[in-house]
Amino acid sequence: MRVIAVIPTYNELDNLERLVDSIRKLDGGIHILVVDDNSPDGTGRVADELSVRHPGEVFVLQRESKEGLGRAYLAAFQYVLKNFDYDIIIQMDCDFSHDPAYIPEFLKAIEHADLALGSRYLTGVNVVNWDFKRLLLSKSASAYARLITGMPYSDLTGGFKCWRRRALEGIRLDRVFSVGYLFQVETTYRVWKTSRFKIAEIPIIFYERNRGRSKIHLGIILESIIGVIRLRFTRG
Repeated sequence: MRVIAVIPTYNELDNLERLVDSIRKLDGGIHILVVDDNSPDGTGRVADELSVRHPGEVFVLQRESKEGLGRAYLAAFQYVLKNFDYDIIIQMDCDFSHDPAYIPEFLKAIEHADLALGSRYLTGVNVVNWDFKRLLLSKSASAYARLITGMPYSDLTGGFKCWRRRALEGIRLDRVFSVGYLFQVETTYRVWKTSRFKIAEIPIIFYERNRGRSKIHLGIILESIIGVIRLRFTRG
């Protein structure tokens, strides 16, 4: 299997090079696509330098502005499907909240699935350095999404996922409407509604970002509340 990890970035100067090095040390020759939203801290410049240093392994998609996590992932997925022939696409954050050490477990799970979800709640609560308010928000968001959509999975808002190419091609990315973190729920929902695809979950430990700042804000929360209802009535 040819594998590429897609990593959206915005002001991740302190994390990007370390993450790329960590992924490159894994077995299997995993390639990397960095999608930078014109970070003012110079993350895009570092991404370009890494692509020159590791030609054919590290690629960069430079975007003109910050439009939300969902738009960044959407652009990345469309770019990969159009320009490369990778069989497996991994999506993950740049801030080490998603530990690259789990990638081999994702690759094992995807052998028998079309989408593998990294779950913080499959075997209890597996988050590090969250306060109670943040944990309550996350758990409530997943419970709300399960209630409205009917999906049975334990963690619907997580962003550490592994895709087979055919699943991304099958969910009609051109119809995805999410801008922010709702993107995680929407894409899983579109796979779940397509009965020919199988979804698996693997347990992960989520680590609160150790450098930089969280990008969650009120607008993202409101989009998620309203957007899940919209999803429920989406036919495809």
